[in-house]
Formats: sequence, structure tokens, C-alpha cells
Amino acid sequence: MVKKVSLFFAYFAFFLLALMYFTPKENLYYLLEKELRTYDLIISNEGVKDSGFTLNLENADLFIKSIKSANAKAVNVNFFALYNSVKISDITLSNVAASFIPLQIDELRFTYSIFNPLNINVYGIGEFGEAEAAFNVLERSLHIDVKPSDKMKKEYKNSMRQLQKSQEGGYSYDKTF
Repeated sequence: MVKKVSLFFAYFAFFLLALMYFTPKENLYYLLEKELRTYDLIISNEGVKDSGFTLNLENADLFIKSIKSANAKAVNVNFFALYNSVKISDITLSNVAASFIPLQIDELRFTYSIFNPLNINVYGIGEFGEAEAAFNVLERSLHIDVKPSDKMKKEYKNSMRQLQKSQEGGYSYDKTF
């Protein structure tokens, strides 16, 4: 009996791994890109490469309402059955945002797990400092905890006024959509 159960789990694990590996990730990406266009978000000039379990994009430009808003040197998308993540590295924001926030973001990491299906978690680090965010899909609410850098505190005082100071010494921001 134990042998049959372990054989079942081995076949199931193999099936899941094969499904993840052979999923047409490039086609799913282009479908997502098409869906984003309905929200006036366009990703262009990117190089797309399916690397088995991951999808890699290079030099992606983000346009919001036809205005170039950001460039990301590398985007790595991991499609796993129980845990999915998107890691965006070396992001440069458009000069339009220079009066609100520093333009260089080292890394943004988005994670989603079926063990916590209502929340999308985000971690970011850059010239602005460090931030952790959670977006609740059901309530459509966003909560961000920020540990601002000295540059952010000194040069972006107007943006800092939008944040609430927490008891731990950090800052937070809440919004419902």
C-alpha cells in the first residue's frame, strides 16, 4: 500500500513538473500583454525567452497612456503550481517621476501563493529605500510599509507627507481601489 501511494505521488509530481516545463509561457505572456493594453499599459521592445521553468524578458519598456514610464533591464517570471513570482531588476523610471520619487529601483519582487490566494505580496529596494506591500484582491486594498532612504527623506518631502509614520519608526501607506 505504501508503495502504491508513493508511486502515485511520484507520478503526480512528475506530471506537475512536466506541465510547468511545457506550458507555453511565451504565449501566456503575449496574452497578458494583450490584456494589459485594455488598461493603456503597453510593454514593448522586450526580448522574450522561455527558459524551461521561467520566462525571461530583457530591456522591457513600459508605456502608460502612451508615455514611456519605465525601463526594466531584466524580468524573470516563475510559474510554479503552488507559488508564482515575478522579479524585475534594474528599473529606471521616467524623468516625469523625478519630482515624486528617486528614479532608480534595484529590484521589485511580486509573489503569489495558493496558500494565501487573496494577497499579492511585493518587495522593493532602490534609491527610495526599502518597501513591502500587500494587495488584497478581494477587498482591492493596498498596504505599503516603507523604510525610506536618507535621500528619500531629504529630497522628496512632498512624497513623504503622503505616508503615515508608524510606531516602529517606518512609514506606511494605505489605499482602497
